[in-house]
Amino acid sequence: MDETYLIFGYRGAHYALPVHAVREIVWLPELSAIEELPPYIAGVFNLHGRVVPVMDLSLRFAHAREPYRSNDRVVVIDHDDARVGIVASELYDVLAIALDAVEHPDSYQGAGGHAQFVSGEAKLSDGLAMLLDVDALLGSAPPEEALLAEMPGSAQWLAQLFGELSSEDAELFASRARSLAAMPASAERAGLETFAVIRIDSELFGLELAAVREFSHLRGVTPLPCGPAHIVGNMNLRGDILTLVDVRPALGMAATGSMNEVVVVRMGETRFGLQASEIVDVVQLAPADIPAVPVASDRAGNAYCKGVATVDGKAVGILDLERMLAARELQVAEEVQ
Repeated sequence: MDETYLIFGYRGAHYALPVHAVREIVWLPELSAIEELPPYIAGVFNLHGRVVPVMDLSLRFAHAREPYRSNDRVVVIDHDDARVGIVASELYDVLAIALDAVEHPDSYQGAGGHAQFVSGEAKLSDGLAMLLDVDALLGSAPPEEALLAEMPGSAQWLAQLFGELSSEDAELFASRARSLAAMPASAERAGLETFAVIRIDSELFGLELAAVREFSHLRGVTPLPCGPAHIVGNMNLRGDILTLVDVRPALGMAATGSMNEVVVVRMGETRFGLQASEIVDVVQLAPADIPAVPVASDRAGNAYCKGVATVDGKAVGILDLERMLAARELQVAEEVQ
């Protein structure tokens, strides 16, 4: 049976984490120091009132330290009340990986003494990715009581992590830390759900990640003769035929911009590819983060939005995929006149 993974990169290597273990993804903030932690723990930060240790995989696998950059992120994973952040420089895909595409770490060279943190190596269409063992990573994180002595880092210590920063970049990292610390872990944030944020032309939309099987690039589309305008055609996805859908008619949007990304969605027994302009992010939102669409709004397509969230200061419409699939604008007529 396939399992869905978040594929990310760090310092030239590709890694994969099971999506179910990913709590959220945040921009790398300023980190605080903790005495006597393992050298692969770069520091800690306050996430919703809880101290999270940040692991550097390059250091974990005995590579040289490199300064962090302002576009680095932290992938926060948790399980059974254990939590750790992992530095990522690029987010590539959410991808379903078949078991027969994974080799056990004992079967390939180069794992050395670090194979206990790798559950296998996956063969992807554009290379290889190390599947990280979540239990091993969380088990190697310091216990929570060891994190209580959180201290601001000295200028020399911060320079070791971030290099020589301009005043603007230093304030950027510090403001991220303040923002993350200021978000309360309250009852209002109970029931967090994970969403994939995509861009369709100039607008952002969120899809429940549970319905997303993977992301792919648009390629080799075969148009369907006499098909409706919203059915773009079929695409061969690793031997399976995937029907591509353009949801802009249902959303009242003009089909003008290019759509070169594909979100593979499964709803019950229905599997299709939803076209997008860009895969933007993977975020976690609580019900309180998604207020309903204003009643006074008469924008076309609002009937297919559960609400509108704000992510990084931008409005994201949360799509109701089940309702959208039943929409007349997206139905395929049984007969073509």
